[in-house]
Amino acid sequence: MSNEPSRSTRDSIRLSVITIGYESAGDCRMVIEELLRQTIRDAMEIVLVAPNRDGIEDRHIHGCGAWRWVILPDVRACGEAMAAAVRVAKGPIVTYAEEHSYYQEDWAENLIAAHELGYDAVGFAMENANPETLTSWAHLYGQFGPVVAPVASGPSRLLAGHHASYRKDLLLGYGDLMSAMLEDEGALFLDLRDKGIQMFIAGDAVSSHVNISSLTAYTQMDYLGQRSFAAARVKVGKWPPWKRLAFAAGTPLVPLVRMHRILRDIRRTDRQGELMPAILIPIVLALLSGAWGEMLGYLLGGGDCAQRKAPAELQRQNFLAREDNWSKQA
Repeated sequence: MSNEPSRSTRDSIRLSVITIGYESAGDCRMVIEELLRQTIRDAMEIVLVAPNRDGIEDRHIHGCGAWRWVILPDVRACGEAMAAAVRVAKGPIVTYAEEHSYYQEDWAENLIAAHELGYDAVGFAMENANPETLTSWAHLYGQFGPVVAPVASGPSRLLAGHHASYRKDLLLGYGDLMSAMLEDEGALFLDLRDKGIQMFIAGDAVSSHVNISSLTAYTQMDYLGQRSFAAARVKVGKWPPWKRLAFAAGTPLVPLVRMHRILRDIRRTDRQGELMPAILIPIVLALLSGAWGEMLGYLLGGGDCAQRKAPAELQRQNFLAREDNWSKQA
């Protein structure tokens, strides 16, 4: 890994925003343009992690308060890349901006305002950037239900993985476990709750997210995500064999618990008339796949799930349905 010094136009950086290029830095062009629209861009640092600088020059990033390159010869997984960026980030608050997300202009400003209320972990609200398919909605609610907009700002027991900001010192406190925690932030949120750290949803910090719309890709990603999540819980908690077996035995109940939460969030956002009952087909298939993955995660660990997830997380255009309009524009 090589870390190039920050190019800075001012010293008072309040927020470091990490973004990751899978094959090259050029994968991040769209999201960098989004970040440069932020109202507080002068107080933001962009930390760009990629295997090379192809497709991006400093002039494409100039306009924010600071920017830094982290060159990883092989970007294998999100958590590993995010952890490398956190360690060199200049800001006291860090967050991650996916290459397939759009952001309201006051997104960063509202995240910082929430942290200034005294919270160490802040989630942001999410809208659907490619709403043409039911699978896209299923992915949005299945993975991010508690923060699907509209959502009221306030303390929360649940946030959305890869869609949250943290005080940098909190993440650094995980040491060698930071990569695993950032790969599977669901496990991180549970650990924060166990430690008595209160989380917050900033309903006025809004991103518009491109969701997986290929049904095959969605069910596979739920399997990989749930297996990786279970393995991370075991790792951070140093679970004994009896506890791993007990949780594995309980995984047949997981789809019921998750379905209850998904339906609750569909009702909360008043989309039941629009989405029900057809959305149940992709959701049920994904939940069953995810439960199988979670059971294996408790029993056998995560295997290579983090590496297998990375393409879908970092090159979203390859995991969309043919009829998806965003796919045609990407």
